Amino acid sequence: MSITLFSCDDGFGDIKILQGDPGQRIRHTLPSRAQSGDWYQAGLGTAAEESAVYETEGGTFTVGESLQAEDTRFSDYAISPLNRVLVAHALHHAGAQAPFALAVGLPLRDYFRANGTPNEGRIAAKRQNHLTPVRLRTIGGPVDLPVPQVVHTLPQSLVVAMSADIGDEEDAPVVVVDIGSRTTDITVVQQGRVDFTRCGTLPDLGVAAAIDRFQGAVEDATGQRLTRNVAQNALIHQKPIKLYGQAVAVDIVDQARAKAIQAIAVSMTHGVEQHARTLTDCAAVILIGGGAYLFADALPWPHARAHVDPVFANADAWHALLEAQNP
Repeated sequence: MSITLFSCDDGFGDIKILQGDPGQRIRHTLPSRAQSGDWYQAGLGTAAEESAVYETEGGTFTVGESLQAEDTRFSDYAISPLNRVLVAHALHHAGAQAPFALAVGLPLRDYFRANGTPNEGRIAAKRQNHLTPVRLRTIGGPVDLPVPQVVHTLPQSLVVAMSADIGDEEDAPVVVVDIGSRTTDITVVQQGRVDFTRCGTLPDLGVAAAIDRFQGAVEDATGQRLTRNVAQNALIHQKPIKLYGQAVAVDIVDQARAKAIQAIAVSMTHGVEQHARTLTDCAAVILIGGGAYLFADALPWPHARAHVDPVFANADAWHALLEAQNP
């Protein structure tokens, strides 16, 4: 492309930014953690986190991992000032400089109306959200962050499904199951068309739900409280848990992990099959999102496979599509 392209999958749990040419992709992941108001925290030490304060449309937001973050699970999150600031923060972290282009997404249910036509109002609102100025507070005063020259808005999961390699089964449906932090989205595509009768969203069913169950099980077994970060790292990254300097028994942690994943996988299986009706006619079930690896072995479909890069699957698909359209 003639200007630098940044593709951003702005999820409830994390903001994923992808940039660079094929074979030289650069990936950035930042948590979707911000709070209204100025809650600036200075970092102490070389590895300590320092929060950042942003201004937009008269409002102020503080971004930082240690904050009591606001819940991103609300219907207009994708077009909200909170979302705008989180994306601007991630772009600043990635080193975006004018001029640049930005690719962002909308859930299928927001990108299309019930009759299958594009929801132009929602698409325009998403585009405008990222064309609205954001300022970063610094010691020398507020600094205007660069605004994208152009914003491409694309449907989540759809491009992944349409670019799937299914060999000689090109007439068969393809299902993309996007397991995010707080939701799971189901997209069914057949012969280049979305089958809206088989698509849907499972609210409050994703990685966060598994963390909740895991945390509760370990707390019940030990009689001690865990912090959210400790529970998350233990479940997802299989890091050991220490309480008061003593390691929690491995069998307690392993049992809690297995039960949490299995319980959410059962609910997820039921929900996906209820929306998609059946998966037996599908050429492939492609798992994407932050929960793809976590749940891949617990889901019962023999033709399910995790995307080669599930966390960045959407961003990578958008990036490749726009590069092909704008060489």
